[in-house]
Amino acid sequence: MTNIPNVVIMNKFTPSYKNLNSYYKTKEKVYNSTMNMFDYYADIKKKAFFMLDYFSGKIGKEKEMNIMFENGEYATKSEIEKRKKQYSKYIENSNIYKLVISFPENYLEQNVDIKKFEKDLAKHIIPMFLKKCGFEDVKKMSYQFSLHTNTEHLHFHLSFAEKEPNTRGYDKKLKYRFKGELTQEELSFLKNEIEHFIEKEKVFTPLLKETNEEIELLKSFFNPKDKNYLLNNKNDIILEEKIMKLGDMLSTRDYQGRIKYNSIKDKDILKLTKEIKNEIFNNSSILKEEYKNFKNKLEEMNEYFKNISLNNNIDYIDNTLSKNKEKYINNYILNSIVNHANYKRKITEEEVIQNIVKQNYKQNKNNRYSVLLSFLSNKSNKTRFKNSYKIRQAVKNINDELEEAQKEFDKLFITNEVNN
Repeated sequence: MTNIPNVVIMNKFTPSYKNLNSYYKTKEKVYNSTMNMFDYYADIKKKAFFMLDYFSGKIGKEKEMNIMFENGEYATKSEIEKRKKQYSKYIENSNIYKLVISFPENYLEQNVDIKKFEKDLAKHIIPMFLKKCGFEDVKKMSYQFSLHTNTEHLHFHLSFAEKEPNTRGYDKKLKYRFKGELTQEELSFLKNEIEHFIEKEKVFTPLLKETNEEIELLKSFFNPKDKNYLLNNKNDIILEEKIMKLGDMLSTRDYQGRIKYNSIKDKDILKLTKEIKNEIFNNSSILKEEYKNFKNKLEEMNEYFKNISLNNNIDYIDNTLSKNKEKYINNYILNSIVNHANYKRKITEEEVIQNIVKQNYKQNKNNRYSVLLSFLSNKSNKTRFKNSYKIRQAVKNINDELEEAQKEFDKLFITNEVNN
């Protein structure tokens, strides 16, 4: 059993002079249909009296008529006459697309400020819809619509045409759109966008605000100016080594200036960057928790759009926004990693190791040698970290009084050097 949809759309078209069909056999019939459209849209009798009071009260007087153009303002009689002349030219090559958008009784009045919604329709919804229909440049489109309230179901009449060739053909050249029928996908998009603009203030707007706040929080973990900065974790010597290695790889590929992860073609660099990202997430329970919160918000967003589609009996669910949000934050993190690594390659590995030991020394108040000895005594760390010479050299530079302890320190690497 299907629900009664919140938005119902019917569509037809008047063909151009070059696209006449069995119904519109003559240019005269096309011309009359197009000119009569403007008079029908602007007919003040199609407006109920209670709606006249809702609006400015000007509609139906000399200046403003019941028809709205692209600018979101009611047109005057003279502007309508001017547009008629324009359409007498447009119909030579462009089909005139006509839609009726209707709503259940009281749905529109009870859920939206109709005057504001008309402006949203003019400036936001229709332009997005035209792009969805494949029209290249919205500025090359002409459209108008009118709200009629003379039935129990409020409904809009909408029509549009191409001012000039505005559809990309198979040969990649701009031409007039030949087919007049709109696809189900195009109509479904318009239905969902209309309901979204009607319903969004209740659920979507606060949800979007919360999602954007989660994004900013995640970004703070990778902002060098923020105390959360995870890429400068000198406690993790393995991660530091990978970052240094990534910086060396970027240097040999001659990457200069600000680097965008998606512009990198080298598979080894891409792989190592993702390894670093995964390791950072695995090592930070706080970051993992915040990312989980972010994903939950995306799921709520998807559920919102799913419900809109269900309300209009549409199988298609548009998850584009949540995918773009997730793509944005992942790209931000990956970009942060490669640019941090590119900066870190200017710092010697000995300096990095020295900083690790010094930081641990301050935190634990132990002998600097014992801090590093304890870390490298861990089997997994000793096995994974192969640069024994670099570590020995760094320790020598840390403190002169560790000369005797150096012999013990060297024993850590006997096994590695024999095996190598």
